[in-house]
Amino acid sequence: MHRHVEPPSCHRSSPKNDRRGSAGDIEEDAEVPRALRFVLYFFLTGAALVSVPFVGSFGPVPTTDLLDLWVILFVVSTVLKRRIRTTATIFALMAYLLSRAIPALLTESPLIDFLQAYRWVFYLIAFALAIGQRWGPSRPLIGLTWALVGLATLKAALTALFLGPGSRPGLFLENNFELALFAGLVAVVYDRIGRSRIWLVVLLGVLTMLAGSRSGAVAFVLIALYAIVRANRLNALARYVLALAAPALILIPLVVFTSRFAGSLAEIDRIRFAWIFLQESADWTWVNWLFGTTPITPLSSSACSALAYYGELFASTGDGRCYSVILHAFVLRVLFDAGILGLLLSIGVPLILLRRVRVPGTLTAVLLLISFTNGLSVSGLNNPYVALPMLLALLLGAHFSEPAARIGSDGTNADVNREDSTVKEACGSGSWVVQLRRS
Repeated sequence: MHRHVEPPSCHRSSPKNDRRGSAGDIEEDAEVPRALRFVLYFFLTGAALVSVPFVGSFGPVPTTDLLDLWVILFVVSTVLKRRIRTTATIFALMAYLLSRAIPALLTESPLIDFLQAYRWVFYLIAFALAIGQRWGPSRPLIGLTWALVGLATLKAALTALFLGPGSRPGLFLENNFELALFAGLVAVVYDRIGRSRIWLVVLLGVLTMLAGSRSGAVAFVLIALYAIVRANRLNALARYVLALAAPALILIPLVVFTSRFAGSLAEIDRIRFAWIFLQESADWTWVNWLFGTTPITPLSSSACSALAYYGELFASTGDGRCYSVILHAFVLRVLFDAGILGLLLSIGVPLILLRRVRVPGTLTAVLLLISFTNGLSVSGLNNPYVALPMLLALLLGAHFSEPAARIGSDGTNADVNREDSTVKEACGSGSWVVQLRRS
């Protein structure tokens, strides 16, 4: 018996469009509008350029608000285009948000404080809306990543030069937040850069040492491990960097943690936050641990008094009350407000969506670990600096390839180039090999 093996199609469609609808027909992903992509590039690049001269202080541009505004614009644009493919997920998330909002309204909790506490659910909805959308050309995104890491390193170096070590003014705001953004962007564009990607990781390591952020140091370790996993071991430069990577992975976090540690563990603010959380949850039932407290439940007066130093994080009402946001760490905040169910939701939904659009498992793990470790220190997924790289990974989606890309001498993907040349040769000659199999 002979079997005819069909030749490869001379018309190659991008994998980004290979999604099938319920009727079996291929649905083409809608591209994020060029104007919307430009707005994001403009917001971040402009804020970074304005910030560099402000040595010793944060940049004057409200970057956090601008990023939240951009996410809102993305959500509105997607809804108006009516290209929603995750209706069930979105309705489930909205129902969950409503189940938390109604008790908050019944207890007359401040709306601003509620929105601040549950901003992460809004980001999850934005993630779900990203399914069926694609980002477009990645070259500007690569340029943006280089620009942000480079400008942040320049400002950190100028700060160390003029103000001495220990000063930590960030490019946008605290290093704990923005280093998660930089690390996430590096991970997202890493496979698309070419040979220079090694130097982007090195530059991020220099920035991490200058910034002195402990959560940033952990994020860098994750990026360095990711680079090692994705490295082409046949490349001499990659092998050399791999040889240097092991001591660097130990040195950079060691330098950062040593420079920040003074006194006993009890004096570390994150340890204090955890201790106060344990005191506040000492009489919880299993229902509280599973679903959290009634939104929004204030902490005890003694807890608020112990954390009086963080007065800017007190309730918007100005009556001396404080809510879970004062605990800083996203993990503690979500456990207090939404319980274990909320914490699992904040991890599980991004995991499912990232894998749905075929983002490689290694990249998915890195982005989730950056989010989780950042959430052990500051607001984690409750801030746009952690959420944005995940959103971009979802929009790039099937552009990623599961195995590490092999980079050719011109910095492009050698495997793709070889496949392209083979298909072109076969199509150009008008011939193909008919494979025979005898049964």
